[in-house]
Amino acid sequence: MRVELYLTLLFLATVGSLWLGTRGEKWVGGTVLAGNVLTIGIEHALGKAFLSVSFGYLALDAILAAILCTIAVKHPSWVSICVSAFQINGTLGHLVKLLAPHTIPFSYAFLLKFWAWPMVLAMLVGRCIPRLHQTLRTANWPPLPS
Repeated sequence: MRVELYLTLLFLATVGSLWLGTRGEKWVGGTVLAGNVLTIGIEHALGKAFLSVSFGYLALDAILAAILCTIAVKHPSWVSICVSAFQINGTLGHLVKLLAPHTIPFSYAFLLKFWAWPMVLAMLVGRCIPRLHQTLRTANWPPLPS
């Protein structure tokens, strides 16, 4: 049930971004969708043991983090910044396993899977609250009133 719920939310978030979103949102939505599809492919090809670091999975996450950071710089919005930050955190989960090879496989899998949910939820919330997906300008800073 958990996987079906995630895939449903992913579908809603990415279709909403690709269909109704700003240019930056479209890039974020497309990247997140492509990343999820490629991740599923890697998991099916390499298995889901999480006993050691999958360097294919690590490389994919690092490339996606770089792409999402580039999008956040080129099209700054709260959604693009949050999604790129969550992807960086997800990528750092691989470093936990690299630096602590005795990490329980469940803990490693949890670190990788957990950060996918906030990305999708940030995209959904951004669709519902226009201020979150609008491009940030210098006039928007500082974010809180003085």
